[in-house]
Order: sequence, then C-alpha cells, then structure tokens
Amino acid sequence: MKKSTVMLWAIFGVLLMSCSEEEIANVETSSRNAIGFNVLSNAAETRATPTTNTNLKNTDFDVFAFTADGTAFMGKNDTEFEHDGVKIVYRNGKWDYDNASDLRYWPTEALDFYAFNPGTVSEDMMVFYSWEATKETQKISYTCMDEYGSGTTHANYDVMYAMAKGQTKDSNNGVVKFNFKHILSQVVFKAKTEYENMQVNIKEIKIHNIKFSGVFTLPATAEEMGSWSVNDVNAPKFGVVQNANIEVNGNATATDISTDTPMLNIPQTLTAWKVSETATKSKLEADNAKQCYLEIACKIQQSGAYLLGSASEYKTIYVPFGDTWVAGKRHIYTLIFGGGYNDQGEAVLNPIQFNAETTEWVDANSNVNVKP
Repeated sequence: MKKSTVMLWAIFGVLLMSCSEEEIANVETSSRNAIGFNVLSNAAETRATPTTNTNLKNTDFDVFAFTADGTAFMGKNDTEFEHDGVKIVYRNGKWDYDNASDLRYWPTEALDFYAFNPGTVSEDMMVFYSWEATKETQKISYTCMDEYGSGTTHANYDVMYAMAKGQTKDSNNGVVKFNFKHILSQVVFKAKTEYENMQVNIKEIKIHNIKFSGVFTLPATAEEMGSWSVNDVNAPKFGVVQNANIEVNGNATATDISTDTPMLNIPQTLTAWKVSETATKSKLEADNAKQCYLEIACKIQQSGAYLLGSASEYKTIYVPFGDTWVAGKRHIYTLIFGGGYNDQGEAVLNPIQFNAETTEWVDANSNVNVKP
C-alpha cells in the first residue's frame, strides 16, 4: 500500500475591536467599539462539504473569555461537558452575537479567549460532541459516527478550536486573532491496479477495528499541540463508501474513491492485521486482537476475464491496514489491487505459474536406411 500525507490546516482570523468603558453611554460610539468578530478561512475540507470563506458563513462558533482570577467574562465557567459559550453567527453581512444580551466590551484587564467550531450542535449530536471550558482546562469530547451506519442521519463534524491568551484592548491595536486548528484526522482513499490490463469495480469499502471516541485537551499555548485521550473501544466497522460502482482501470493513474467525501476520524495508531503462519491468521483472530483491516466488496478482471466476482456478483476481499492518524492532517491512501485475503487469511488471487522441464538430446534410429 502506498501512502502520502498532506498537512491540512484551516486558518481563521477573528477581529475583536477595542472599546472604552467611558464611551458605552454613547450609543453610536459603543456600537463601533464592542467586541466584534471578522472570520476568515482557507479551504478546510470536511466529509460533507469543503469549508471555504464562502460557506464558512453558514457555520458558527462558541467563544469563552476568562480573566486572570478565572472569572468567566464570556460564556459560562463550564466544569462539565456542555455547550455554554457565547455563540457567534454570520448575518446581515457580518459576524454578530446570536443573542444581543451576550454583547461584550473590552474590560480594563487581560482576557484569555477560547473558541470552538462548530458552535451549534444538532439534537442527535448533543451526546457525541461537547466541550468543557474553564480558566485552567479546556477540553472537547467527540465521538465519530459511521456515516453509513444504520440510523445515522448526519455527517461527522469538522471540529476545530482556537485560543488567544492575555489579550487586552491595547494588544495588536485591539485585534484578537484566532488560528483555528482541526482536532480530527482526514482519511482519503484512491485506487489503481497492479497491472495495466486489470480492471476493478468497487461497491463498498469498510475499515474494521478503529477507535472512534475520546477527549481532546487544548494545549497550554497556541503554539503547542493539543493531546488526545482516546477511549479504548474499537468500532467493528466504519464505512468509507457504500452502494457505489467505482471503476478502476489500469495502473497509470489512481482513481479517486473518497477524495470529495473524506472520512473524519479520531487521531490514533492503527495496528494492521498480521496475516502469516506464525501470527494472526483469520479475520476473527484479527478482530479479537483489535487489528485493523479493510473490507472491500469488488469485482476484479484481467484481460476481460473475471479473477474475482462476476458480471452479476461482487466478492469480498480483506486487506491489512495500519498507520498513525494525526490531528489536522489529511492522509491519502492508494489501494493497488492485485491481491488481498479471504476471511481465513488466505490469498484470494493466485498468479498463473508454469513448471517447465527439458530432456537430453537423443539420437534417432540409426538403422534407418534412406535411398537417394
């Protein structure tokens, strides 16, 4: 399996304008100097829709701000996982407070700011995505969903956070900038064949035995990386594609499988199914050992003849799969079809082999007389 990774970061800027408490009585002046927001973004692809400067306006985010003694200046002092920040939305051509009563002005002391995107959580995601924010600790709890699983009605969220500590109305001319960072990993698949004269039709791909939930703790500073505490529970399988008919022709160019709809997963290290005579042999043993593999329903042809499946039937092969998924990175995997295993760990495609032998030269019958 061939793999390359591409760093994917979404960079946002959040502008908070300075104000003077003496000017709050002046309606015109105070409306210009309230803490406001201006959000920018580069292309940050999610499984559902790529997030750009255009459609970012369809999202929102929660903001918290704390004073040095831990007082919650914006949002509630959450000591449990909730959704209690000050919600910022885009409307009437600008970023604004969703609730007018949440409007805040610059105080005389410094503030530590934290933001979580998306801020709005659908009813069916309430128990799967939440955050905890205090002066000392900021965490995000997230559980990935199998988007092709039974009863699933939504796509996974492209969860991000940002922080800006020690900000005052005089810092950077009153500008507080948020550099949003992704906490999940993107996973994308492409495919090609081992030989030019092979063709593959893919119906479904699933990943087995990945961890799907945990808690992300924000770093102490914006320059550092946060950390995951991943729950030690493996999902039996997560869908990559389903009910598709993806045609892969030859080995010259890789065909996109999920490039436009990448998976979003918890960062983790995957241990591949060890298929050998001395290690884990069967798929059942791999499941018991929590080893990772791909389940692929496909048809494989070579020079027009079916090697796997038929014109009317897909067959399943299994491929060991292992790597380390990193937060904020997009992992791209190219599947090279020409092998795979059945559920007993036995090779599915067997190359045609030839045995050849020669005999010694012998003399022909020398007693044959030939007349001219």
